[in-house]
Amino acid sequence: MQDKKQGVRVEAAAKVRAPRDPERRKRQITEAAAEIIAQEGSKHLTHRRVAERAGVPLGSTTQYFKSIDDLVRAGLACLAQQIEQRNQEMLAHIGEKTMGSDLLAKFVVTYLADEHQVKSDAMFYAAALCDPEVGGLWNRMLEKSMKSYEPFVDPERLRMVSAFLTGLVVDSALYRTPFDPDAVRSAIKSIMGEA
Repeated sequence: MQDKKQGVRVEAAAKVRAPRDPERRKRQITEAAAEIIAQEGSKHLTHRRVAERAGVPLGSTTQYFKSIDDLVRAGLACLAQQIEQRNQEMLAHIGEKTMGSDLLAKFVVTYLADEHQVKSDAMFYAAALCDPEVGGLWNRMLEKSMKSYEPFVDPERLRMVSAFLTGLVVDSALYRTPFDPDAVRSAIKSIMGEA
């Protein structure tokens, strides 16, 4: 009889749920949405697929994101944060050094070698073209990045490097043909006025 009671207590203890963490769950959902967008684009995003990817109940996705548009925007905002984080890492690597064309080209060549990242950023560009709200998010992120680089590169050259990189990203995502690192270095040298 006593064994049965202890068994019931053990079962009851096993059913104790972990404390709720709404922010963590929302972050899981947002990151799962970002992953799907990066891999397949936003048109394949559904609440069900995000819930499966995040490992959460379907009701959680609709609790935090009422519409699919809200979920897409949250995923894209997550991708924008990832881009911003890469920029900050690059700036931290530069430190007190000057941003010459060789260093910039090295970062660009390394970035282009990451097929997942290139595709993710290209998906962001496509969404920014179709959705004014996402376009605004992209523009704000780009302006912030540009300001971070101003101590190293004059604004006009920086804008040209950004346009060149956007072209490389779109071309790489569409054709999946790697660029010759020497050609990338040569083009960046020219843009930076170091040719």
